[in-house]
Amino acid sequence: MKILSSKRFLLQQVLLGLFYLFSANASAQITKKDLPLEINGPMAGSVTMKSAKIWAQLALIQPTEKFQTFIEYDAISNTGKLAKKAQTTKTEVLDAEKNNSIWELNDLEPETKYQYRVIAKKGSQLISSKIYSFQTETLWQWRKDPPSIRVLASSCAYTNDAAEDRPGKPYGQGNQIFTTMGNLKPDVTLWMGDNIYLREPDFSNPKAMASRYDKWRSILELQPLMHSGTHLATWDDHDYGANDSNSSNPFKQVSLDLFKQYWPNPSFGIPELPGVFTQYKSSDVEFFVLDDRWYRDGDHLLDDTKQMLGAGQVRWLKNALLSSTATWKLIITGSQVLNLNNKYEGWHHFVKESNEFQEWLEKQKVPGVILLSGDRHFSVLLKKERTNTYPLYELTCSPSTAGAYTSAGKETQNNPQVVKDSLITTNNFCDLEFSGKRGDRKMLIQIKDQLGKSLFTTSIAESELK
Repeated sequence: MKILSSKRFLLQQVLLGLFYLFSANASAQITKKDLPLEINGPMAGSVTMKSAKIWAQLALIQPTEKFQTFIEYDAISNTGKLAKKAQTTKTEVLDAEKNNSIWELNDLEPETKYQYRVIAKKGSQLISSKIYSFQTETLWQWRKDPPSIRVLASSCAYTNDAAEDRPGKPYGQGNQIFTTMGNLKPDVTLWMGDNIYLREPDFSNPKAMASRYDKWRSILELQPLMHSGTHLATWDDHDYGANDSNSSNPFKQVSLDLFKQYWPNPSFGIPELPGVFTQYKSSDVEFFVLDDRWYRDGDHLLDDTKQMLGAGQVRWLKNALLSSTATWKLIITGSQVLNLNNKYEGWHHFVKESNEFQEWLEKQKVPGVILLSGDRHFSVLLKKERTNTYPLYELTCSPSTAGAYTSAGKETQNNPQVVKDSLITTNNFCDLEFSGKRGDRKMLIQIKDQLGKSLFTTSIAESELK
């Protein structure tokens, strides 16, 4: 990252001080602390050619303090110099009950790197964070080959909390994996559910649920990963409520409101259908993020019409897939789809809804579809052969920091859909690289351990998914 020259930095501080001076109170005197503003994050969510969403949370703020927060951002030229005058965007006043913010930056330029910092103002006190950066999407269509991008995917991130964890051996396996992921500088990070692990004292207490998010976002090893690229998330039961929770969760609206406050996703459901489902595109890869909780019936409900996604979300997904021009169409879901030997949660409990959607995929011959799932505490690549079209792949990525399901081999050993050597029963994440010339793209898949060692590698060509 290019750091501002001392003269330019001093000039910006003066100009920024004058801005607040005249906008707030002409008689106030702006002061600045020597230490930078301490924050959790920041984290870029939806970044397009023209806009960006940035999440950050003030840290170490006293409960009685109220700050107004801003983001100052600048475009950086190819020479590393500031390309134009700094712009400032403000958000709401923060307090102890809501100390995180999401800013929406608009009127940006495609394929441009921006540097930014978070600024907190209380009266005449002005404190700024370190300088961070993000880059807008490239306008490559009809002009050149799609950019190569790296996507990291994971689920099941458990952080130990002795006071509220179950007795016995700690379930969390440490946070080294986040450092490893951050060092890879991903363009997109997918959080595929069970990201925070609500505990029993949290389920019916909105403040405790928010505190669980706060504890996770303050993890030291997580910070560099949050600073890299863009982030896209869905939830599963442990972000939404109790284990295996479904549409009956009485605190589902609280869970949704918190999810919106902590994840800068592009959108949340559609006007007539609440939820966390959304879609996002980077290069020629489009992500279709599903909500497998809001509309979900109990897995073991004895009713042939039971649903997991619901008719409205399924219809949205079908239309979104048909409208997509992306080479790669990744469907992101917390629950595993193709594994019929799964004795736990999964799409196989919703036979009618699952079969109808998979039959529709085959009939419509939508190109480039790959399933990505989490939840299972092991990783594996499944390949379902289909009669009238290309094979359907599902890559399950789990767990990042929670305990692994070391007996998964018993569940998968007689499953002909399991790609050879792809079953991984230690802590891991998936590293996906998309590259190549337009019309001849390749997806490189690696499953890596906590230190970044590749445990399984394969590739899928664009031509295989047509």
